[in-house]
Amino acid sequence: MNATAPKAVPGERPDHLRVSREQIAALVPTILGFMISRSGVIVSSYNSYASTDNGLFTDGSTLIVMMPLLIALLCLGITNAIVSKTVTITITLVCIACESLALFGIAFLECIPGSQGIEYLVLSSVSTLSAWLCMFYWLRRCRNTTCAVAIIVVFSAFAISEALLYAACFLPRELQCGMFGALCLVQYALVRMARKRPLPETSSIVSKARGYFHFAEKKADSVSFLAVIALGTFMISIVIGILKGFPSGEPIRFGAFTRLAYTLITISLLASFIVGMMRGKNMMTVYMWIAMQVLGSLALIAFAVFPESLDIGAIFVNAMNILMSCFMSYLIIAFSSHGHRDFYYYAFGAWAVFLLPRSLMRVASILTFSDLPSTVLPTAIAGSLLLLSAQFVFVQFLGIERDETKESRAAAKNVQRLLGIREEAAPGTEMRKAIVRESAKAMQEQFMLSNRETEVLTLYAMGLTQAKIAEELRIAPGTAHTHVKRIYSKTDLHSRQAILDYIEQYAD
Repeated sequence: MNATAPKAVPGERPDHLRVSREQIAALVPTILGFMISRSGVIVSSYNSYASTDNGLFTDGSTLIVMMPLLIALLCLGITNAIVSKTVTITITLVCIACESLALFGIAFLECIPGSQGIEYLVLSSVSTLSAWLCMFYWLRRCRNTTCAVAIIVVFSAFAISEALLYAACFLPRELQCGMFGALCLVQYALVRMARKRPLPETSSIVSKARGYFHFAEKKADSVSFLAVIALGTFMISIVIGILKGFPSGEPIRFGAFTRLAYTLITISLLASFIVGMMRGKNMMTVYMWIAMQVLGSLALIAFAVFPESLDIGAIFVNAMNILMSCFMSYLIIAFSSHGHRDFYYYAFGAWAVFLLPRSLMRVASILTFSDLPSTVLPTAIAGSLLLLSAQFVFVQFLGIERDETKESRAAAKNVQRLLGIREEAAPGTEMRKAIVRESAKAMQEQFMLSNRETEVLTLYAMGLTQAKIAEELRIAPGTAHTHVKRIYSKTDLHSRQAILDYIEQYAD
């Protein structure tokens, strides 16, 4: 076991996760780098959340930047190309400079009255694209890690970012941009520091909460499963797009109290997800969707009860938007860890599914909702989509769980048939492991597997997930994932079922 893993405390619940200082210290450069790149785009394109967003300078720049990303997504999907580490780090280093320079440029424009024109939009677009690519670099470092590490990195970074943005919101706009422009340059030191430390995938932080990592391990390339996530996200994103400019499409400006309330509620929500994960709860599946739908419902209620104080409803809208951003960042890590395509394919796809409908809805609401005589239509659209997304996602999850139960039973029957045993006479786990191990040893000789790969193969054929294999063998989850990929490559068997079928054929 990792030497830095914390020791158990007498009387502590076994499903509670404890994390040592050394484990957190290894993640600090990644957390801070992700936090800084994200904070930069909020300051430049979202006006530091002085309001729900910065209108066309937010969503216009998002739509402009999304075009090259969609082209890149299409190219990666068609060619199955893999972006090399050298190209990735080169792009990141250039983007750090571009994000910083864009923020300095916006700071200069803020000093000139009436300068928010095409130049401002161009700089916002440059900052947005640069910040996104920097954020993707930090998320890319988290590939093949555990659900626990992904939640700690993403949610901690967003929480720190929100606290920092609130502290800076009292400064003049030009000073905010200049300060964060300088802060972006700190990423150079963080990149260097992070590359000298172990990758997050080597961390021994493992929680019983597996969330979407459990689904992604089996369904990362399943079209139907990805469609469920995409459609659910699409509907929620449209709701966010409507509510950010409720009811006329114009951004909602926060007051002193509501800006503080939004910050405290958001940080509390982010912290609750981290604590829930550490207590072994699967916070990222049903709980995440429930939280976003409750926030959307509270926003609609607040808009109706306080029509003259829309910033009260905006508290819940922005908190909902932050949770969605966290969720998409988490999903990028989950699916890039288990999918066979390049990391950027999943990153660009997730960002497009979330931000494209949200930005299109924001622009549409600015152009159309201002002419409406009442708030009935935007309220009805937002409420209906909240209801539809809830029903759709939950029903689909029930279907996935049902299918997974069927698959588990089928796998169990395959193992029983393979071992020539009846269900009522099934031997213990150790006996079954010993029988499967014999077949795995034969495969070791045939396919030149290492001893460790043979151990992983044995447990994998027994039906253990990669997280459970890592726990059983006391190795990092990323290492277990690497071993499984090597087994696939050496044997040319690319699923658990294919391995079981091969072993059964061999046994016959």
